[in-house]
Amino acid sequence: MLKNSPFFIILLLIFLLVDVLYAAPLQTLSLEFTRELTENGKTEHIAGTLHYDVKAARVVVEVTEPVKQIMVVKDNVLEIYYPVEKQAFRLISEGRVPLPFVESIIQTTQAEYGLTAIGYTLDKHDVVEEVLYTYWKPPEKAKDTLGSVILGMHKDRLISAEVKNPEGYIIGRSRYQNHSKIGINYIPMVVTSSTYDAKSEVIQREQIAYSNPEVNTKTPNPMLNFTIPESVEVKESKW
Repeated sequence: MLKNSPFFIILLLIFLLVDVLYAAPLQTLSLEFTRELTENGKTEHIAGTLHYDVKAARVVVEVTEPVKQIMVVKDNVLEIYYPVEKQAFRLISEGRVPLPFVESIIQTTQAEYGLTAIGYTLDKHDVVEEVLYTYWKPPEKAKDTLGSVILGMHKDRLISAEVKNPEGYIIGRSRYQNHSKIGINYIPMVVTSSTYDAKSEVIQREQIAYSNPEVNTKTPNPMLNFTIPESVEVKESKW
């Protein structure tokens, strides 16, 4: 299994996630997805379906490839269940666990990417070929750990994001494409991201493609309430 992006990028993405969908009519969302992650010359393919309960802020991810797996994320707890092997794990984090695959979707529902909620301020803006670029400065108290962010907007849709470290080097770039209107928001159905090292060299590439969205289905989705079977022993640890 390939390792996650560097901690500081994950930390920034956690901060960027704000409660932007509670005011929208979106209540539940299910999407099929494929994810391709390339790092150190190796490529990992994952496919499955994610189920998101907005009010509960709970995500259930059914992974069908390369192995059958069910992940449940809520608050600071990540549960992983392997139905074939009948094995289960519960990981308890000191802080909130990012919602897998849903982070990038939620972030795009706000023009400001949720930056003002964590203290970022608009520095300047310009327009290039009908794309509005806004440049954001981190809060003064976090300038030693967070860098600037540049957002690209076109027709009220977020199409790009660039994250820099405090020294001004790019550490992450994302492109958002093939937007589809879900509820009142335009959601990118393809998200491509690159992570860079201190020398601005790419160390990881990721592409997630979503399909077959189902919103606020009238028939209850049993996967939204999935729990690990009581007959399965759960190995618990903190991280």
